[in-house]
Order: sequence, then structure tokens, then C-alpha cells
Amino acid sequence: MRKKLIIEPKDLHPTREDFEVIGVFNPGVIKYKNEYIMIARVAERVIQNDPGHYLVPLYVNGNGIKIIKLPKDHPEFDYSDARMIKNHEKNYLTSISHLRVGTSRDGIHFTFS
Repeated sequence: MRKKLIIEPKDLHPTREDFEVIGVFNPGVIKYKNEYIMIARVAERVIQNDPGHYLVPLYVNGNGIKIIKLPKDHPEFDYSDARMIKNHEKNYLTSISHLRVGTSRDGIHFTFS
């Protein structure tokens, strides 16, 4: 019988409509008064809906996240690692990670903001 994890990607909403949650890592939980507080690293990626391009999130300093398009099967790009796309100039991460906070009364069922 498979035990349920306390938190899984399907339990969290993405931060944007065009993103999907692909991982929840390294959670830490504390109990404060009558509530449990969890901080977890959440990985999200752009939903891939362009058949000719990889859609990649790019943080633009002071302007938030911009989505760029990188051509699929282009000889100048290395696609061998699903976590990044590389060429001779740059490495592009295919996902972003950030911290999210969840709360729970029972320490099992968490609600994330």
C-alpha cells in the first residue's frame, strides 16, 4: 500500500496560469501555537504548448518573469538535460524555484498561499 505524501505538486496551484508545478522539495515544518507552518521549495515550469519551441522562464531584473522561445532541434542548442538548455553563449533553466508557505491545523493537510 502506497502511503500518501504530506505535500505533492498536485496539491499546489501554480503562481501563473501559464505555469505548472513540477516539484515540491525540502519542506520544513514548525509548530507555532496551534498551527503548523511549512516552508517548501516549489519548482514550476512554463506549460509547453508551442510545438516548434521550448518556452523558458527568464527572470528580468526588476521586471519579473519573461517567457522566451527557444527553437526545438536547433543545432546550436544542447537539449540533453531536461533541467536546462545550453548553447555557446548561455544556459537557460527550464524551470524556476521559489519558496512557498503553507499552514495546517493538524500537521497533515496544508493550505498554501
